[in-house]
Amino acid sequence: MLTISLSGCFNLNIVLLAGKTLAGIIACFVVAWLAGKLWDVFVGKLAGRSSLGLYNKLVTASHRHVVIFIFLASLRSTIWFLSTDPGWPGPALTNTLDKLLYTILIVVLAHWIDLAVQAAADWYSNEYSDRTQGSLEQFMPLLRQLSRLLIYFLALTYILEYFGKNITGLIATAGVASLAIALAAQETLSNMFAGLMLMLDRPFRPGDRIELDKGHIGDVLQIGTRTTRILTLDNNLIVVPNKDLANSRIINHVFPSPHVSLNLNIGVTGDTDLAEAKRIILEILHANQIVLDDPAPGVFFTGFAESHLNLAVNFWIENYKDSLRVKDQLNSSIKESFEKAGIGLPYPRRDVRIIDKIDKSENQD
Repeated sequence: MLTISLSGCFNLNIVLLAGKTLAGIIACFVVAWLAGKLWDVFVGKLAGRSSLGLYNKLVTASHRHVVIFIFLASLRSTIWFLSTDPGWPGPALTNTLDKLLYTILIVVLAHWIDLAVQAAADWYSNEYSDRTQGSLEQFMPLLRQLSRLLIYFLALTYILEYFGKNITGLIATAGVASLAIALAAQETLSNMFAGLMLMLDRPFRPGDRIELDKGHIGDVLQIGTRTTRILTLDNNLIVVPNKDLANSRIINHVFPSPHVSLNLNIGVTGDTDLAEAKRIILEILHANQIVLDDPAPGVFFTGFAESHLNLAVNFWIENYKDSLRVKDQLNSSIKESFEKAGIGLPYPRRDVRIIDKIDKSENQD
């Protein structure tokens, strides 16, 4: 009779535990479902009111992970609650299930953070970069891979530490490996960090015309992770390491404005009527469609040379790319107008006098 009673009591405990477990799992589903609804109602509304597209991307990417995370966290608490039941098999099962759920929780959390970083990167590439003319798109794939590696490495360390494993060796190994990679790729890393600084500081942008300290002038085609490509005026491509650009002096002919000031030096003969010459040049400047009226162009008599009078012509144009074309137009028009007005263009001239020195003794003879 005692055996039958104990057996019946044991079976009853199992049935009760099974019922509690089923009820706990159902409760976990309900709590996770409610958490997802609350997330959509409150956080989704706040994101909908924001004009920043990043919030909408983060909310959309986070909904499923919020539900899974809440479900797993609730299930873990349910297991700890059920472990106090008399019919529970024992602490070994509790520890096993707890470690399993903790591992899944950390993996879900790491994947959630990874998706959030991906959403932020996509938002920067598609919206923020276009609005601010940023140029970090070249670094986005690299930054994404580095951030993903860091996120899952931290997740692994948390899991191993929870399992009671010594992670000091793992961290030391990762540090030594990082140092070895840094030493082996020192030149590449220097150029990469220099490229990142160029993109953040933005002394020039793709499309800008720059002048290097060695005298090369060209338009920036691309700022890459390791090098910058510049197309020169004679259609040659210059590939410059980013480290060299970061440590050199660069003239940006476009920033802060593509408007550029140009000068012409014109020489006229000494008998020229300067007022008439200035009038002709100013008429040509105002008639040219490329020359800007504001700031107003000017003609100035700057001094005397050996064989001519110097006139300095200053004017502004809207786009630096028209520099050669407008100089050609103005020089041609000035020469033609001066010839019609009888204003001479001087040429270098030297007067050489040969003086014969005759010896006095020869004269006396």
